Amino acid sequence: MKALLCLILISIPMFLQECRGVKKDSDRTPVVATSQHVLYLDEIQAAIPTHLDQEDSVKAAQSYIDNWVKETLVYEAAQENLAESPEIRKMVEDYHKSLMIYEYQEQVLLEKLKTEVSDEEIAQYYEKNAHRFLSSQHLVKGIFIKLPAHSSSTKTIKSLYRKTDEASIEKLDLSCLQNAEIYEVFRSEWMTLDDVMDYIPYNMNDQAKFLKTKDYLEVEDENYAYLLKIDEYILAGNPEPLEFVSNRIKNIIINSHKTAFLRQLEEEMKREAELKGQITYYQE
Repeated sequence: MKALLCLILISIPMFLQECRGVKKDSDRTPVVATSQHVLYLDEIQAAIPTHLDQEDSVKAAQSYIDNWVKETLVYEAAQENLAESPEIRKMVEDYHKSLMIYEYQEQVLLEKLKTEVSDEEIAQYYEKNAHRFLSSQHLVKGIFIKLPAHSSSTKTIKSLYRKTDEASIEKLDLSCLQNAEIYEVFRSEWMTLDDVMDYIPYNMNDQAKFLKTKDYLEVEDENYAYLLKIDEYILAGNPEPLEFVSNRIKNIIINSHKTAFLRQLEEEMKREAELKGQITYYQE
């Protein structure tokens, strides 16, 4: 990092580094200054992503410095040529107030609000609001297999993947783990049919018709065989299953709890201030 910082300092025009007439923080390393403002090394360090290599870090630092100089010069010109109107002061005050309120609310929520949501709460919300979670895509459960087309195990796997008895499933697992390039079992979780079809070189023009009339698909090209078995499906336009939307519902419930908690907090603070005589209402 020290080498990088040296490169940054060397790359900056000297007349910018040696600007005078502006007060500097003696405990920090100045990098560039205008007539009224100083940009310090720690500010640049904080702005540069840590994963960049040295060359990209230097470029990022130079870009940051250049943008800072331009923005600062425009700001200083605005200060010099524009009077600070009551409207601007009001906007600044409102923003500062909103920022302070937000930070305080976040602190209180972090300290006092429980964010646990039970499965029962999620299920109850889903039952009442399933119509709000209509799927925009076809959803499926099943298995997908991609294996070499001319593998000696291809015939065996094709004979097994559509069976549902435990013995066949065990044989399929063993054979696919040894021979398949992709063996995706999603019998217990929903996936969009589009996501599954991304792996299969097949143009399915009418997905809904396919799901209604077939429960498997076999496709081959020169190199691979692609096997898809559909166990369950939900057509687009129908409610998404609970397990597919449970995380979204959890966040909705938590946000609802936050809103209710903050409203209650405001009311309690108001009542307490009134009891202490800290609020005066003036009548006309």
